[in-house]
Amino acid sequence: MDEKQRKICGHLRELQSSEAADWLMERYPISNVQWGEALLVIPHRSWEKRDQIRLAKYYFSKIPFASARGYEAFASFMSVTSLISVIRDFVPPSAEDRRLIEYHLAPVLRRKAESDKDMAAVRSFLDALA
Repeated sequence: MDEKQRKICGHLRELQSSEAADWLMERYPISNVQWGEALLVIPHRSWEKRDQIRLAKYYFSKIPFASARGYEAFASFMSVTSLISVIRDFVPPSAEDRRLIEYHLAPVLRRKAESDKDMAAVRSFLDALA
């Protein structure tokens, strides 16, 4: 993380969760080529559950990602079931895009799954992707 990102993280921690989420979505809209920088700072503060979901829905509307970074960012603080629930709403119909999602997301979900319930949710989701 560079100095600019450290300053952004500090600023985000000074704001309420909802204000920080608003700030990120305004500063790093998905229409901006630098929107991925938001994925670097998102894991560095605590988010209220509703803001976790709101941020995930906003940034996951851009999937499939070209790497696991976006999935890892949200997996660092969201539960497996919440993560799957949000991603499920944005899975594209293209088989190629679905394979790309599976390629990057499956390892993240498997690492994050801590219980039998989590593992069952991961298997069910990955089966549905295929």
